[in-house]
Amino acid sequence: MSPATRAGARAGAHPTIAPSGEPGGLVALTPFFKAFGNDTRAAVIEYLMSGEKCVCEITSHLSMSQPLISHHLAILRDAGFVCSRGAGARTYYAIDWARFDDLLRSFVEVAERLRDRDAGPSCICG
Repeated sequence: MSPATRAGARAGAHPTIAPSGEPGGLVALTPFFKAFGNDTRAAVIEYLMSGEKCVCEITSHLSMSQPLISHHLAILRDAGFVCSRGAGARTYYAIDWARFDDLLRSFVEVAERLRDRDAGPSCICG
């Protein structure tokens, strides 16, 4: 991130970012990390990174049942990572790249801001 971009982020250019411990800080990014906190969801995301897929393609690629994949797709959709579209009897899933990229940028901005506030050692026990 360029110094100008970092300065803009610190000045509040990104409305979803807030200081640590407040809404919009790292805690607000928990759904982002939860999406990757499961091997199956991480595998689904990785497979979808190559483009839109039908549920049957995902189940075949991962050798898992359709109900299990559908369950994980619902979690990913609720977290905002995956979007879907119907085409006849099939449903196709894809990464919601705008949301995905926004969440990645948010994480980097929060981490940089917190790192910039590092005041050094602060142990009170010794």
